[in-house]
Amino acid sequence: MRLAVVIASYNHAQYLPFAIESVLNQTRKADRFLVIDDGSKDNSVDVIRSYADRGVELIVQENAGAHATWNRCIETVAQDCDLVSILNSDDIYTTNRFEKCLPRFEQPDARAMVCTGLKMIGPENEPLAEDESRAKWLRAAWALGKADGITTWEWMAMANWAVTSSNIIARCDYLVANPFQPYKFNHDYFCLSGAALRDQIALVDEVLLEYRVHPQNNINTAPAPLLKEMLRMHLDLYHHFAGELEADPAVRHRFYEYMRAAENSISSFHPGIFQLLLAQVAASVDETRLGQFIDDLDETRIAELNDYPNKALVNEWDGQSPPQLALNLAEKYQAERAARREAESEKKAWRELAKLRLELLKSRGASLARSLGFGKGQLADSGKTAEEKVKALLESQKQNHDV
Repeated sequence: MRLAVVIASYNHAQYLPFAIESVLNQTRKADRFLVIDDGSKDNSVDVIRSYADRGVELIVQENAGAHATWNRCIETVAQDCDLVSILNSDDIYTTNRFEKCLPRFEQPDARAMVCTGLKMIGPENEPLAEDESRAKWLRAAWALGKADGITTWEWMAMANWAVTSSNIIARCDYLVANPFQPYKFNHDYFCLSGAALRDQIALVDEVLLEYRVHPQNNINTAPAPLLKEMLRMHLDLYHHFAGELEADPAVRHRFYEYMRAAENSISSFHPGIFQLLLAQVAASVDETRLGQFIDDLDETRIAELNDYPNKALVNEWDGQSPPQLALNLAEKYQAERAARREAESEKKAWRELAKLRLELLKSRGASLARSLGFGKGQLADSGKTAEEKVKALLESQKQNHDV
């Protein structure tokens, strides 16, 4: 597969050499290296041009913003490359990043996107002090990902653990179909959340990226602009995913889990104000149309309408305390997830049991053994659950084989 690296450059002349050299020094070389300068006012263009003899392509444009520049970069390299690795002009790749990440795109269960571990550095390439607030946040964000049973999308809902667009290596066709949106702070988070909700992120759990923290970072702002954009981003997720949510039950369940997990966000998402926004959106629609939304829900297409959502809560109740108080929201959430996983495990076991029985029925050796009296109980229906039946059947096969 052909790999392109793209940099959207803007006023980072002092950091560009570190970014560019980190690409040129990779143990697995890129097949194409494109930098688009987005109207820099410093000498960034001169710095980039100094690398022309080492294969670095340059396009200079009037300032269009980060999201538009990334989209132009991706559309340009997608003409002759399969994969694209994004790098901000102030960040740095470790030299083995591509060597470690690209094999993930060749696996049978390959996802559209690969992200990795990262560390934070300061303006002089020094490691960020452990007591610095950003460094503490990063440790907290990655600690969330160590929780037992957490999914990629739940983790992403609680924290943008990938942190930056520099942490994205993806199939070009995926990013062309899902371009960056016009945010000031969250173009990477929206892209990453969308990929997570589609279960299209694979993680290489090694530190293969250095994210630079310095006074010019976009994220350095008063709370209100960032919180407002985070709220808008989540409204956009509802808007953008509406069709997929209706059509695909798997995406729907991931979206449910994502929004539940977002209640515990450490990435500037305020779930309380988000409820206020949803109320305002509902108030902007007349009551007749609201009723039509409900009437249009089709239980033949949305299977969740055919079951009671409070089953898990009741099943986990201790039988003594009031059920609504016996479980807090987090416990209820865990109970619902456990119930779904148990159901999926049972379905898998039934499929495995059917497959085993079919193989036994087709097996000439097994048929002969049963006709001679050695295969007694091979198809016996022992056990209560499907998993118990599979275990009993496998044990019966082993015993008959030993005989």
